[in-house]
Amino acid sequence: MKLMPANSVSPLFDRLAGISDAAGDGRLLDADGLQQSVLTDLSRLFNSRNGLTIEQFLGDQASSLHYGLPDTLRLSPQSAADLAQWERVVARAVALYEPRLSQVVVKVERDPGKPVAARIRIGGAVTLGLQQRQVHFDCLLDGRAASLEPAA
Repeated sequence: MKLMPANSVSPLFDRLAGISDAAGDGRLLDADGLQQSVLTDLSRLFNSRNGLTIEQFLGDQASSLHYGLPDTLRLSPQSAADLAQWERVVARAVALYEPRLSQVVVKVERDPGKPVAARIRIGGAVTLGLQQRQVHFDCLLDGRAASLEPAA
């Protein structure tokens, strides 16, 4: 019986753009390459803005034409209600635009070092071959930009 390799196919746009997170033949991603690929796509997602309000985005109006996050400038990391709203926005964006992540858990907290930024922790599972692997990402998000890194 032939075993399924513990690899995942590199996304088409990554291959077309020449992004090299792939192993060997340039088409298959190992565990680190897959995590880096998801990280890259989440960074693109969180640094893109769509034309919807938060309410429209959380409702039924978001589609592939509305890639990115709605304008979150009015949200304050100092407000518990706004942090909960940010959590819903990020969870919805990941659910809509990053299909490789399943069992997603999003936690948003204020960042003690940056009063205008929120610290977002994202956990989930990705499929690598026949295996589910846990991945975790940390993100610092202010009203203008997001910076992501794999969580330790």
